[in-house]
Amino acid sequence: MSYQLTKSQKKIARRIMDKGLDNDYKRGLNLVSGIIENWKSGRLNNKDAYMKLYKSVDQTDYVIGRRYDGKTGSHWVQVMADQLGAGVITEEDISEFDEKLQNTLLRWSGINDADE
Repeated sequence: MSYQLTKSQKKIARRIMDKGLDNDYKRGLNLVSGIIENWKSGRLNNKDAYMKLYKSVDQTDYVIGRRYDGKTGSHWVQVMADQLGAGVITEEDISEFDEKLQNTLLRWSGINDADE
C-alpha cells in the first residue's frame, strides 16, 4: 500500500519509525538477556542456550528486516501501521498527525476500523 506524506509529516514519521526500530532492538535484546540469565542460572545447558540465543537473534533480525529494509517514503505509513500493530509505537506516538492519517494508521494496523 502506498500513501503520500507531506514534507512535515515525513519528519514526524522518521522520528516515530526510529523510535519503533529502537524498541524492536530493545525487544530482541530483552529476549537474549532472558536466555543468558537462564543459562547462567543453570536452567539451560550450553547447547540449548546457544541454540535459543541464535534462534532469537535470527528471528529478531528477520522481523526487523521485513519491517524496515528497502522501505522508501511511499511505504512509511505501512511501516508505522505495522509498528503500531506490533506495539513498538503507540497511539500517542502518532498523535502529531492529522486525524485522517491517524485513522489510516489505526485501520491499517488492525487496531480498529476507523473510517478514513
